[in-house]
Amino acid sequence: MTSLAELREIEQERIASERAAITAEVEGRKRALIEAEQRAKDAAEAKVVAERTEEIRIAREREQAERQARMHVEAVEATERARLAAALEQERTVQELDLRRQEVAKKRPTWMVAVTIGAVLAAGALTWFGIGRLQQAEAANAQERIALAQAADARRERDVALEQMNQMDVQLAELSKRVDKAMDQVIAADGVAARAAAKQNLDRLRMEEAEIKRQRAIEQARIDKINRNKVINISDECKKNPLAKGCM
Repeated sequence: MTSLAELREIEQERIASERAAITAEVEGRKRALIEAEQRAKDAAEAKVVAERTEEIRIAREREQAERQARMHVEAVEATERARLAAALEQERTVQELDLRRQEVAKKRPTWMVAVTIGAVLAAGALTWFGIGRLQQAEAANAQERIALAQAADARRERDVALEQMNQMDVQLAELSKRVDKAMDQVIAADGVAARAAAKQNLDRLRMEEAEIKRQRAIEQARIDKINRNKVINISDECKKNPLAKGCM
């Protein structure tokens, strides 16, 4: 028969087992609560980063659209100014030709009239040539303004990408510490449930780290593309003499 001491020992073992189960359950609930809070915090941080990235993208697209519209208006205005200048010059030349023809008809012989008309026509041709050069200069200036604006856009886009990469580097450094800590937790976990929870947390951190690295690679590719497509300014001296010092 079972003695009283054995019964007491069995009862104590049962109580200890129940207490250990309750303690494990409490600890499990605490870990679950901490993990839920951490997931909520991580989700909130990710949402803030995504919203900030979207705001920057929308602002950059709006600014680029406004700049392109402004450059288009400036180009149209430059063309219109050149056209008006040409029309005014043509009208002035016609008026001068008519006045001179009338004066010559009154004071000079017929052959002098022809010479005068020829001179006026030559002056008109030179005027049209000058207007053409003016239009070419206006077009070149418009193209130069467009190129400078595009270069400024590229610099701003590169700066935004660099800022994003710097933020991601900070996040990656912090994540690296958290991954190391999570690996230690997996190693130190006691029990199947605790080890599974620690492993799940480690996998989540690694996925988050991989996603940030992917986004960073996208920003780096954008910077590389901007650097490949950046405008190269060639000085007037190099345009005239490509073999000059510093032009090769």
